[in-house]
Amino acid sequence: MAETIVDTSVVIDYLRGSAQAAEYPETLRRAGWLATHTVVVAEVLVGARNQHEQTAIAQVLGEFRIHPMNASDAGESISLLKRHRLSRGTGWLDCLIAATALRLNLPVATSPR
Repeated sequence: MAETIVDTSVVIDYLRGSAQAAEYPETLRRAGWLATHTVVVAEVLVGARNQHEQTAIAQVLGEFRIHPMNASDAGESISLLKRHRLSRGTGWLDCLIAATALRLNLPVATSPR
């Protein structure tokens, strides 16, 4: 197992108290491999309904190494969007996360939906 970029769906499930969602990030945290993306941080914070939730989110995400995007990720995300939007319905933010993960050669953990 290597450092893994945890996607928004896993973080949200974890914040909602899902036992299954909590197990995987906890395993990564113990190994020192817990990471996410700036897009995930923003997506989760947008869902905060009040200051209490925002504080809880900040506390949970404080455990993560946050990987930022760079200029090459932006360009690669557009290429990924062109390839996967129509066939799979993939959104641009997911493509941006994927571009960063590809650049860093890191896996992405997401919940099945």
